[in-house]
Amino acid sequence: METETPLPPITELVRQYEDEVYFGDDRAAAQLAFALAVRLRSDGQIDEAKRYAKRSLQHTERLPSRSLDDVSTERASIGGVPLPELFHDGVVRARLSDLLID
Repeated sequence: METETPLPPITELVRQYEDEVYFGDDRAAAQLAFALAVRLRSDGQIDEAKRYAKRSLQHTERLPSRSLDDVSTERASIGGVPLPELFHDGVVRARLSDLLID
């Protein structure tokens, strides 16, 4: 019988996100904010999920997206959230559309 790996606490993901913002890594910050938005939405924390969805979009809009190499995701998941294979602002808008509506 397989045991499920427990998800890291949301507070740990927030800490990682803040670290990436501090160090200026927009790609990592965008992916962490995306994962936070998904996790928070699942937990019913919609206002916080909206905040991280907007942050993810802001970070991805600053990233280059001219080639497949620019948008290819190196990580399969973050914090138990599967990441799209291609990660760019259009994907963030589509996957988090319900959270990006004001």
